[in-house]
Amino acid sequence: MHLRPSTRDMERGIEWGPDLVLVDVRSFDVAAGSALIGPLCRAGLRVCVIDVAGDDCRSTAWLRAGPSALVDENEPFDQLFRTIARLLRIGSQPKTERKLSASLASTPAHEHRESRLELSAILTEREQVVLAELMEGHNAEEIAKAGYVSISTVRSQIKAILQKLGVNSQLAAVAIARRTGWSLDRPPENSPKPSSSHRRRIS
Repeated sequence: MHLRPSTRDMERGIEWGPDLVLVDVRSFDVAAGSALIGPLCRAGLRVCVIDVAGDDCRSTAWLRAGPSALVDENEPFDQLFRTIARLLRIGSQPKTERKLSASLASTPAHEHRESRLELSAILTEREQVVLAELMEGHNAEEIAKAGYVSISTVRSQIKAILQKLGVNSQLAAVAIARRTGWSLDRPPENSPKPSSSHRRRIS
């Protein structure tokens, strides 16, 4: 179904209940794009947003709206195809096999606590520290420098996070954590106290 950005068409699309919604926001400003994405996500639909990469303000706005994935229009078509296939596969998995991937869909408020607990159960303590750093906007090199570890170690931890959450980008992983209200409540055992900048050491 192809929908125009009108309230009536949006309501019709939500009522139809598709397995996946592709939203091309390249021609929209932040306010208009968020007005499209937000209602679909709040309705519990799985949403994949297509946009031009490179504008952090736009990417942040889309993440706040709660999509399941962000795709750069300049990526090869097979990348978009793989993202769509992954999102549809998650939707068809039995609940017991979904793990945290179920939170790729918009999570109702009363389920946030359960999702937070599930995320903490899936990730190791070190992976949770790395995820918290990603949520603060730090890249792999910055995380490695702050934790006195090699960048390859951090990249391996990020790769593990993406695999466990069933996503293929750091933005999507951060989106899951934010949507479920997850945060690193305490530093891992046997790790030093956070510095004044609230950075936590990792190893």
